[in-house]
Amino acid sequence: MKTSSYILTLLLCCFANLTLFAQNIEFVENKGQWDERVRFTGTVINGSFFVHQNGFTVLQHHADDMRRLHEASHRRGHLDDELGPVIVRSHSYRVEFVNANPQPRITPDKPLNTYNNYFIGNDPSKWGSYCRIFQGITVHDVYPNIDVRYYSDRGTLKYDFIVRPGGNVNDIALRYVGADKLSIRNKELVIATSVGELKELAPYTYQFGEAGKNEIRAEYVLKGDVVRFNVKKFDRNTTLIIDPTLIFCSFSGSIVDNWGFTATYGPDGSMFGGGIVFGNGFPVSVGAYQTNYGGGSAGCMQGGFDIGV
Repeated sequence: MKTSSYILTLLLCCFANLTLFAQNIEFVENKGQWDERVRFTGTVINGSFFVHQNGFTVLQHHADDMRRLHEASHRRGHLDDELGPVIVRSHSYRVEFVNANPQPRITPDKPLNTYNNYFIGNDPSKWGSYCRIFQGITVHDVYPNIDVRYYSDRGTLKYDFIVRPGGNVNDIALRYVGADKLSIRNKELVIATSVGELKELAPYTYQFGEAGKNEIRAEYVLKGDVVRFNVKKFDRNTTLIIDPTLIFCSFSGSIVDNWGFTATYGPDGSMFGGGIVFGNGFPVSVGAYQTNYGGGSAGCMQGGFDIGV
């Protein structure tokens, strides 16, 4: 008999905190609950973002499939037999920093006063307790004198390359593994997948001088599956910021895929909510794949539902 997986997420925060951080993508540290290659995970609408030592992985579910699954699972807590099995199409791709430092130092920042607990399956070694949550992550010296910072701004995922004096912009090279196709369109990097297109906006690049922020002309350079940056005329004695923004119609925002079925209040005025949490975890291979959800109760369906509190 297949053992059900359970996830208990303890969110010790009030409505004020939920409102304050509603538009931020939050990064949860990995304390053994996910694949060991993952350092932090951020959850967004219809997808996840996994931070590694030397790059990141993007997981995206098809928006229409997720909408259908959401609607079906809320019909009395069951998937209706008349609807048949629900197929969720997904796609993941990985971005590798080519010839990068294999052991960069990673520093999270802007911690929240909340934490998550994950009790997945029956093996306590795969559980993670008191997993801290952050709003920013900096990976130091990915290349000599070049850092990478992950964060969100108004619900969009951003990552900056911070090129300090002595750093060489030409060292930065990003290999996209698992995307169907890469192209440059209207100065933007377009990433085609089986569930739709994502794009990275034209890299907003700037330096700070005596007169304030100076915008620097920059553009993507694509060769095969490797992306570089061509930066025009900048001061090599001043820190340079290269700032792409990852955009997808169903990938922005921070509303995670948890669907409530019950709620109550605690003796101290705190609020508790219970329901199901959708998530396939870290994709061990890149490219397209499907998850099949058959009939039955939400907690016992084939696919990736867990219990969330």
